[in-house]
Amino acid sequence: MADRMMLAQAIAAAAALLLSSGSAAQALTDPTRPPLELIMGAAAGAADGPAPRTPLQSILMSTARKGAIINGQYVPLGGTYGNARLVGISATEVTLKSDGTVEVLQLNPPTENTSVASRAEGKPEKTVKRP
Repeated sequence: MADRMMLAQAIAAAAALLLSSGSAAQALTDPTRPPLELIMGAAAGAADGPAPRTPLQSILMSTARKGAIINGQYVPLGGTYGNARLVGISATEVTLKSDGTVEVLQLNPPTENTSVASRAEGKPEKTVKRP
């Protein structure tokens, strides 16, 4: 009888621990979600003034098709994004044209690094060969 009572108490304690640990779990965040600044900046920009520049997320080029992912939307070459038409695609940028205005979106904004600076000054770059 004492063994059954100890077993029942152990099962009850284990169940209480399992049920209480689930309520203290922390929610996971989506690693692919855009940064909060980008989301809040778009919402704040609509109320405060001109909209922020449309983010170019990816460029897709193959023999079968050419297009770009702009703000989460696939736009084929010649297709439209909002009121703008995608008129040009290169490996690093796309060109949107609307109502006589042309906007160039760059995939990776230019950054200055030492190799670019050394070429500008005419100094040769160091080449490292690894086995």
